[in-house]
Amino acid sequence: MLTDRLHMVASMVQKCHTLADIGTDHSYIPIYLIKNNIADRAIASDISIGSCDKARQNVLLYGMDNKIDVRCGNGLEIIASDEKIDCIIIAGTGGLLSIDILKTNENAVQNASQLILQPQRNIDKLRQYIHSIGFKIENENMIKEKGKFYTAMSAVKGKESYSPLENYFGRILIEKRSQVLKEFAETEYNKICGILKKIENNGKTDNAKYNELTELSKLYEEVLKCL
Repeated sequence: MLTDRLHMVASMVQKCHTLADIGTDHSYIPIYLIKNNIADRAIASDISIGSCDKARQNVLLYGMDNKIDVRCGNGLEIIASDEKIDCIIIAGTGGLLSIDILKTNENAVQNASQLILQPQRNIDKLRQYIHSIGFKIENENMIKEKGKFYTAMSAVKGKESYSPLENYFGRILIEKRSQVLKEFAETEYNKICGILKKIENNGKTDNAKYNELTELSKLYEEVLKCL
């Protein structure tokens, strides 16, 4: 049922009573987690009516309509003020959108004991935001699926601060010496070097883009030394 990306996300969820999967699409993650006794019940939410219809069909197909409540709405607004959600999952969206979703119901976020996040981009900004609201990253994984790289993180209540390098690439992934991170860093570093060379060949090095890419290349060089 689950792709490698979704399985990476699901494998991070701690045993809980109630979880909310925001942007659930087909509701595969809630179905998997309840089927494997990791969660007792779930709220599967999506802003798309079509996705909610697909989710309801799958929930009925697996006979879980008494355990999974499919709700169509914007972000965490679908969670009532008196509901206690143990785990919030936001997977497959951009990092900035993930932040916006978390901001739609800050009370629900603060009442949660675990956040599972799988952003597609702007991961560094999401890490910064997580730290700013009193969560620390307890685990982080990275995989490559069909030529694309995906990162997922689990955050729990706590305080920590990251260096610019850790914030950009993930402290835990660096500590693990993730070979997937290494492959990703090598791939991106080569792309950056290629762009810098073209700019240099055109004699247009006196601009903000060139300076920004130069600093970014140094960051990639630094992380590759750690891996």
